[in-house]
Amino acid sequence: MKATVSILALALVLFAAPLANAQESKALSEKQVELIKTNVLANLEHSSLEVRAATMQLLIDLKETYPSYDLNYAVLPMMETLKSDPKPEFRILAALALFHLDSDLGRFAVERRAKFDDDARVARHCADLARSWDSEKNKDSFLAEVEREL
Repeated sequence: MKATVSILALALVLFAAPLANAQESKALSEKQVELIKTNVLANLEHSSLEVRAATMQLLIDLKETYPSYDLNYAVLPMMETLKSDPKPEFRILAALALFHLDSDLGRFAVERRAKFDDDARVARHCADLARSWDSEKNKDSFLAEVEREL
């Protein structure tokens, strides 16, 4: 537990400066990218809800700050969360993260949840995301809407 929290803290420290000012963000080194990948994958499987939620938000922030970096390694774990997490709030956050990661596989998963999720709120959010997938200008408004709902 302490190791994971310290790893998460390290990741946040590594990105505190670049995320604060996205216009002046510097390229990440290969070592940093590999550490991020290792930590993100481990944290998405963590038992702590806070660690998993923070990691999903970190993925969104990383994609906003470094749009050219490949974060597709996180799509499958996010799809699993979207499909089977018992908490509707986490399924909504996973859908939002998939929306920001912008992969075809993630889009398919969000569209399927819009049709087949048992929770009406999750289905509604997924349907809204699926309709707005190609519209870059709407991505920030969904984050605010999900924060209000949680």
